[in-house]
Amino acid sequence: NGAVPSEQTSRTVANPIVTRIEKVAKDSTLLNYTFPTLLVLVVMFTSLLLGTILVMMEKNSPAFLRNYFLPIKKTTFIISIYLTNLILILVQIIILLGISLLFLKESLPALPAMALILFISASVFTFLGMAIGYLFASEETGVLGSISAGSILLFVSGVVLPIEAISPALREIAAFNPFVLSEKIIREIFIFGSSLTSVWPDVVILIGYAVVLFLVILIIESILHLQLVHKFLK
Repeated sequence: NGAVPSEQTSRTVANPIVTRIEKVAKDSTLLNYTFPTLLVLVVMFTSLLLGTILVMMEKNSPAFLRNYFLPIKKTTFIISIYLTNLILILVQIIILLGISLLFLKESLPALPAMALILFISASVFTFLGMAIGYLFASEETGVLGSISAGSILLFVSGVVLPIEAISPALREIAAFNPFVLSEKIIREIFIFGSSLTSVWPDVVILIGYAVVLFLVILIIESILHLQLVHKFLK
């Protein structure tokens, strides 16, 4: 048969397999992948430092001793410091998320869920900073302790050093790092569009951290109260 092959037949012979590539995630820049890390990083260090500084300011206040003998529950002072810190952090979160809309307009549907996770993360790091403030005597050592705690959480999060390079035992412990949990949840919500129901186990762990740290602060506050009463009676 001396028929000349058609153009479509030649194209089929040259490219017999037709492929179609569908991306799992939407096209995004490097900012999309670094944005969750930057958010949690700012919230962590701000919450740690503010929690420690506010506690140290109260401990160094002339009214600190008088407050212990007032007929007011000790949880009132703890909650007041927590709410003061949280209001400042919420303003910061609103500013950060508002600025992000200028560069990442597609992130608008995920902002409410991200704000909730950042609120829980700020609570965890605030209580951690307050616990550090109650443990140390001077403001300088308290600030140094909060910075050291934040640096440790950062170094074992995989942001500075790859988490695959550490031992398997430490890798399992690092998976429960509140910084890692917060970043993981925000990354799944922001990049992959996951809902809160799909990440609820990690959210429950963060809430558990906040509850445990609150109880630890109550214990430290009670011990500090006994020491002050003992010194006053002396």
